Amino acid sequence: MDVDLLLKRKQDLYALLKSQHEAEVNEMNHYMSVLSRLNNGIIRNYVHKLLDDGLRHIEYISNMMTAIEGASSTLNLTKQGIIKSIDEEKESRDLLLKCVTLADDLETKSLLKSIVVDEEHHIKILQHIEELVSASRQ
Repeated sequence: MDVDLLLKRKQDLYALLKSQHEAEVNEMNHYMSVLSRLNNGIIRNYVHKLLDDGLRHIEYISNMMTAIEGASSTLNLTKQGIIKSIDEEKESRDLLLKCVTLADDLETKSLLKSIVVDEEHHIKILQHIEELVSASRQ
């Protein structure tokens, strides 16, 4: 096959994958906004399945795009990027802690506290990722 034609096909594929990636992200944002308003447990489970599948699709598509770009997937994990993610998780945690102090009902406080615990876990995970990435580059 002609080199120019092959390059054009890769560019076209990349553009379509990028569009699909954006569509998946938009769908996930929509499902997340709908999820908070659902009372029916069966429908909530279905929406959770849609979210799980969407996340998997985004991962697959991202890997395909990375393969076309010819970059290593660990290149996206820069020390600065991870530190930024850690800072964002800390900001989320701190914001949620403020929400806990302002919430009046016990159920809301309890749910917010459980999210704070998740955010703290995310911080630890990201810190470990940062250690792993730093060690792999030495």
